[in-house]
Amino acid sequence: MSPSPSPADSRSQSAAHPPFALVEDPARPDREAEGTLLLVRRFDTPFLLTASLTAGAGSSELTLDRGKFGKGRIAEFRRLSGRAVLVLRDKHRLATGGPAAVRAGADSFARSVIWSAPVLREDADGALVDPTGLALTDLHGIADLLRERGQGDYTVDLDASYPLPAAAGARGVRLPALLTLRGPGTGAALRRVTPAPATLSLVQQVHLVPLPDPPLTARPYHPASGGYGIGHDDHGDRAADGVHVMFQPRFRLEPADPEAVSGPVRTPLVFLVDPAVPEPWRSAVVEGGNWWREAFEAAGFRDAYRVEVAAEDTDLDDPALNTVWWVHRDGRGWSHGQALTDPRTGEILHGRVRLGSQRVEQVTALAEALLAPYGHPDETARLAAVRETVLARMRLLAAHEIGHALGFMHNFASTGHPHPSVMDYPHAHVTVGPDGTPDLSHAYPAGLGPWDHFLVAHAYGRFADESGDLTAAAEAAGLARLRREAAERGLAYLADEDARGPGAAHADAAVWVPHLPDPFEALDQALAVRRAAQAGFSRGAVPPGRQTGELEHRAALLHLFHRHHLAAVARLVGGVRYAYAHAGDAVPGAVTGTPPVPAEDQWRALRATVALLDPARLVPDPAVLAVLTPPGIRYERSPEYVDTRAGRVFDPQAAVESAAALVAEALLEPARLNRLAWQHAADPRQPGVSDVLSALFAASWHPDDGPDREAHPVSDDRPDRDAHPVSDDGPEAASERESLVRETAGWVVVRHVMAAVRGGGPHPPVREELKASLRSLADRLAAEPGGADRNPVRAARRRETARTLTGFLADPAAARLDPMPRVPPGAPL
Repeated sequence: MSPSPSPADSRSQSAAHPPFALVEDPARPDREAEGTLLLVRRFDTPFLLTASLTAGAGSSELTLDRGKFGKGRIAEFRRLSGRAVLVLRDKHRLATGGPAAVRAGADSFARSVIWSAPVLREDADGALVDPTGLALTDLHGIADLLRERGQGDYTVDLDASYPLPAAAGARGVRLPALLTLRGPGTGAALRRVTPAPATLSLVQQVHLVPLPDPPLTARPYHPASGGYGIGHDDHGDRAADGVHVMFQPRFRLEPADPEAVSGPVRTPLVFLVDPAVPEPWRSAVVEGGNWWREAFEAAGFRDAYRVEVAAEDTDLDDPALNTVWWVHRDGRGWSHGQALTDPRTGEILHGRVRLGSQRVEQVTALAEALLAPYGHPDETARLAAVRETVLARMRLLAAHEIGHALGFMHNFASTGHPHPSVMDYPHAHVTVGPDGTPDLSHAYPAGLGPWDHFLVAHAYGRFADESGDLTAAAEAAGLARLRREAAERGLAYLADEDARGPGAAHADAAVWVPHLPDPFEALDQALAVRRAAQAGFSRGAVPPGRQTGELEHRAALLHLFHRHHLAAVARLVGGVRYAYAHAGDAVPGAVTGTPPVPAEDQWRALRATVALLDPARLVPDPAVLAVLTPPGIRYERSPEYVDTRAGRVFDPQAAVESAAALVAEALLEPARLNRLAWQHAADPRQPGVSDVLSALFAASWHPDDGPDREAHPVSDDRPDRDAHPVSDDGPEAASERESLVRETAGWVVVRHVMAAVRGGGPHPPVREELKASLRSLADRLAAEPGGADRNPVRAARRRETARTLTGFLADPAAARLDPMPRVPPGAPL
């Protein structure tokens, strides 16, 4: 019985004669899916096993997207007791060397048997097994993900799951199936997207992908390369050199002349764009994706890379193709670039990108909020600006996500580069034009930056010695030269862990900021844009055929427009600087260790950040509040809106809380407090924990004083109150409303301090300093007569606040804490 033929890959012996194939079962010719058998040609031969989804759940929260590719695992078939047994090996522990070393490495770590089936027949071609059970196995980990995301315990219902027609191709075998999982049906995310939440049906494709033979020559990974690194522990013969090895991920891209450094390539690198992307966004995706062509040409590869639209009948799930999928979801979500890699060498075998279609809606909403174009005398020009802003963002998004599939990490330090990297997260660069309205004409940059050229050269470039020979020594020298030149040009590189999350400490790893090296200038510019856009806010911020309740969403975008610029300034407080390197690297002028941000910059950042607690910056502009109405019947507020505790109507106090939370979250993150304490102990000129708390309490509870005000004024950047008054109802009403706004913001600050005290993140001395500051605040509030006007109601509120703080300090573990204000999501943009 002969297997059906598969296209051959001329570069890979394993593709020409893979370890498995599909054959028709003559006993079941009328049942297409169940009439296919798997032919195992070679047992004990490693291959890659993964699973993708071709029909997803459509939830940004669950990430079970159409087109999502799962983790790659190393697997092999074993022959045991008349059965074919599928065994997973740990891809993070791979031994090399002689047979004994490889065997010792393999036998030292656990394996996982995930499936087996009886061998039905066996001949010279191999052993035949029925792969139905494998196709119906939840290899993607759908049930585990649902459990982790709080949706309940789901399991595969085999009675409602069915194998679909299998396929063999140039890159292995695919076993698709309709998987139905049953569970409690109570998860909120599933209820939003599933017709019957107790039953979730997705299409999974199990991929059996041969490993390349011969493998690509691995390129060692360097932490300053900008690649994301593929690593494992090698417990074989090379253990004396260090067990952990890391490789640069990259596609196999070779000149037609194998001895040449540059020239035409044997097989171009092509990405196919999902024809489901509608115009004009499709053309923008193709254009932005093709920006990388310039870098490959500069690295010496002619006609080596292109992006084009796939034909309508293209099988996008074929791992022999590199694809860009158009994915729809419920709610704001991320786009993704993925790569299936050979764990032995880092070779990228398949690149896949998922572009979230809702990004068009998100950028459109922001641009409409800024320009309020509908019904404006200049409506045509403003709508053209909205459209071009979205197109520019989609070009950049395509280049960014394809960059991930090419093997590249984020670079969140490119704001200081001559031209930003497409691997950065860009915020729209908006200014205030001469007419006093927001200007989006340069919202997003076009084309690659110098860092992107470096990425391609470092991952894919070829290097020869003086004799023209391609040697490992020449490659190492060439790569070191590229890194040295990048450092000398000031092309800083900082990736995810140093820019996002609670451990991020680097002062320059700013996320979602425009291309402005000075974070203070960026914040000032954002506040000016925010003020101008709010002053011009009207019903024209929403298309005329949409319900007016959507104005709340647009208002929230403007109210929190400065959120990322604020974070970029605040991270200077307690911030440090450092660089990625090897211990043996010698780069003149490179940063060593983790020196703190200079004291004057930290104090300036503290002043600029706490100044945002001024009521004039916490309350939306009267022009905004004047037009907001609740959502219409059959409409509801989404997570994009500011929460309300004012019934059906917009809640200004909740808006104050959201804006104040941006400040409190940025400055009171426990790791930042710990760094502040240490930096201040080492250098008293640096702000300490009590300085930060004094500044926050002064800005919210006691605006007329602050810590060492003459030496370090809390704010030298007070807003123009006439441009954005808290109240226009007379001095008495203005005073009362300002007090209410300050106390609302003050409670946000206090709740964050309480959470830090009780959360366990601060070191004990830092925690005690936090408690001492709260106690001082309580003592002062208890003694106050209610402010300059001796308002008795205000005095009573403050005495009650003091009692609450005192009760908390008596037993922080037992005290009830109100939930933190929810800040509407601000990313991705």
